[in-house]
This record gives sequence, C-alpha cells and structure tokens, in this order.
Amino acid sequence: MYINAQLDDNCYQKLESITQATRSSISVVIKQAIDFYYEHAKHTQISGPEQISRAERLLHSGFVGCGEAKPTLSENYKSSLLDVMEKQHDNG
Repeated sequence: MYINAQLDDNCYQKLESITQATRSSISVVIKQAIDFYYEHAKHTQISGPEQISRAERLLHSGFVGCGEAKPTLSENYKSSLLDVMEKQHDNG
C-alpha cells in the first residue's frame, strides 16, 4: 500500500535524522513508528467500560521494577549515597 503524507519542515527534519542515524529507509522508519505507537496506544486506550489505571500503564511501560534497593533505602539514602560516592572517588 502506498501512502502520501504531508509533513511540516520540523517533522521532515526529524524523519531525515532518524533515517540517517539508523541507515534505514523512510518506509522502514514509518513502519517501526507505527508498530511502536500501536503498542503504546494498546496499553493506554480505554479497555472495556473502564480506562486502564495509571498503575497498569506504568507496568506496561517497562519502567516499574527497573531498580533494586534495600527496603530501608528511604530511611538511609544519604549515607548510602555517600558510600557510593566515596567508592567512586577513592584514589587510595
């Protein structure tokens, strides 16, 4: 299928930048953008009679659960941060 679309200069420059950076054709970039947008929209649109909750959106985003820490981090984050900084800057 062929699609004819009009883009403003800003959008066209972005498209050109992506095609050059990825060494992909405009068709490939547009197909990937549609796939990405489709997956995003699938998790954020209305699901039945209720809208998807914010918690569900976060879970589907892949962001939740991306870090690890001790359960007491909120109580002693300053000393933990100082320990990390000392280890990074220890020249001894």
